[in-house]
Amino acid sequence: MLEKYLKFFKSGQSAANDTPSAAQHEVTAVLDAATRGGYADAAAMLQRFIGRQPILDSNSQIVGYELKIRDHSLLPEAAEEAARRRIQDEMLAISVIDLDFQQALGNKLTFISVAPSMLDNPVLEQLPKHKVVLGICLPETVDETLLARCRQLVALGIPLALDDFEYRPDYEPFLKISTYVKLDAARYDALTLGQRVAEIRSKAAPQLVACKVETDDAFDAYRQLSFSLFQGYYFTHLQPSAPHRLDNNRLHVIELLNLVMNRAELAELEEKVKLDPGLTYKLLNFINSPANGLQQKIRSIGHVLTLLGYDQLYRWLTLLLFTSASADGRSRTLLKSALVRARFTETLGKDKFKPAEQGGLFIVGIFSLLDALLNVPMEQALARLNLPQAVVDALVRQSGVYAPYLQLALACENFDQDAIARCAAACGLDADAVNVTHVNALIWGEGLDV
Repeated sequence: MLEKYLKFFKSGQSAANDTPSAAQHEVTAVLDAATRGGYADAAAMLQRFIGRQPILDSNSQIVGYELKIRDHSLLPEAAEEAARRRIQDEMLAISVIDLDFQQALGNKLTFISVAPSMLDNPVLEQLPKHKVVLGICLPETVDETLLARCRQLVALGIPLALDDFEYRPDYEPFLKISTYVKLDAARYDALTLGQRVAEIRSKAAPQLVACKVETDDAFDAYRQLSFSLFQGYYFTHLQPSAPHRLDNNRLHVIELLNLVMNRAELAELEEKVKLDPGLTYKLLNFINSPANGLQQKIRSIGHVLTLLGYDQLYRWLTLLLFTSASADGRSRTLLKSALVRARFTETLGKDKFKPAEQGGLFIVGIFSLLDALLNVPMEQALARLNLPQAVVDALVRQSGVYAPYLQLALACENFDQDAIARCAAACGLDADAVNVTHVNALIWGEGLDV
């Protein structure tokens, strides 16, 4: 990513224009200082990792993702740090301009947040129209120049989001042109939050996004308060008041998974699958997805095993654990998240493990949400599956050879730069490798027909 950014910057398409601003001069100075010692020094100076969180609607369906390289609230105000922030904002903007990324997301939105000082950067005008939502935290002092630039970007088809918003009269013009308003709902009690919502609704009608939604109770409460979008990982947590979801369909899939793991004879596998025509249909539908790039249609379980082998068949059977029951929005969202984790962990570790051990990385990733899917503790969720000990250790005890890769995936979902850096170092990976793999995993997951 850094190399792509440097190329973009030096080409004159980014911050460098005919009359650079003071902020742009600072960016150039930081880049010059970073590159004088060579590319390695520049890379070390700008080591920042992309984090990802889904944005969900009231049916727990993913409508978009927020991508973030840094936590804006934790950065110091020094001039050099402001320049670095600008570089990081540019790197993030450039990463979502990528055509493959936007094509993979389809009609899903991408939310990114930048510092207000970044708004004058011409690179923002290249963002895909109506697909990338630009978020800003309004500064204490706003002026007509900032408002005019925001209006210009909105007119160009770039929706605006106000981050961590609290109403003030001088913010009202920004509120009226914003499509989204994001509130850190966890900061307020129910009464205060209701007052904040009423204030906003009395002045404009943006879509309200509740951030840091971590429980189903919170999700239900915010939904009652007219929030239409929700950001957080409440859907990955157990629901103590709800029944478990280990039904007969899923038990059948688990039986098949164990047969495949034990390398059962083809005839035995086919006999088991024939007992459930619906299961056969779903499995073949998954495998024949265009994202798999197979040259011919697969029409039977025997054909599956002949072409794909036991390992690939096992992977696709794991998908059916998420969809073998009612195809509710929550299960599909869990599956999408699990697939991205699985691809992410597998790709990061592909050069670190022997071929026979690499499959465990995918299994660790996709089963990391099995407890939330079945609504039972992880140890109980895995009890019926005949899994390798290294996989069980990573999922239950967060230990063993696969654990650092899973922990890295989790850290990337939580915008935790320190944890990401620590886990990446444990895996022997730098920010560039992690970021490229992260974005590619998201592209791959979105390309699957699930």
